[in-house]
Amino acid sequence: MPADLIAPVPPAWRKAGGPAKTEDFVARGDVNESALKVCTAQVDGTRKWNGEP
Repeated sequence: MPADLIAPVPPAWRKAGGPAKTEDFVARGDVNESALKVCTAQVDGTRKWNGEP
């Protein structure tokens, strides 16, 4: 299995005390969306590598 397909997914956004202002919600959404894209690419790549449709 190629290493980039099993690499750890980036961690979810965290801030002590949680989001406090609008910018925090935007940052959290951006970070979590990026992590989801990495995870999706890994799953899709693994399926392709495994010969699945």
